[in-house]
Amino acid sequence: MSATPPPTPEASPGVSADSGAPQAALAPAVAPSPEIASPETAPPEAAGPASFEALIALVEEKGEMKLLSDLRSCVQLIDFELGRIEFQPTADAPKELANDLGEKLSAWTGERWIAVVSGEAGAPTLDEQAAAARSQRIAEAEKHPLVAAVLETFSDAEVTDVRDRAAPPDDPPADDPPEGGPIDGDKTP
Repeated sequence: MSATPPPTPEASPGVSADSGAPQAALAPAVAPSPEIASPETAPPEAAGPASFEALIALVEEKGEMKLLSDLRSCVQLIDFELGRIEFQPTADAPKELANDLGEKLSAWTGERWIAVVSGEAGAPTLDEQAAAARSQRIAEAEKHPLVAAVLETFSDAEVTDVRDRAAPPDDPPADDPPEGGPIDGDKTP
């Protein structure tokens, strides 16, 4: 036969069961309830831009034209990941560019963003990349036989821009007569 321990006197909150002396009462542990974000407190862009191109689009969407200009002309990108951008600023970059960028991204996304200024070489700025692409297109156009002939004939001529032609439509509009067809007012049978 096993012996059961004698029942212990029940203690009331704040009183020791053994001595009856006052003790600190502990509240039962309750897990805090998760806060539910209301539309007013939810960050507008929780994930944030996932690429430098998406960052440029966000800055433009927010109407921050000075920051947009600085990002295009003064940032030589080294690394970009969610929450962190590393770049080498150009010599004419504003001193506060990294701080302003980090603060605005954090405010817009509701997430912490760090803008790191590095001393190592970065990629050409977006403006430098666009200028190089434009120069490449002009160089290719100047090699075309017709363009080369014009440049040779007119010594002062130069190619200043290259634009893509709009693609011709697959089907002509319904109100245009087909090639070789009658012209308005023509009453041929």
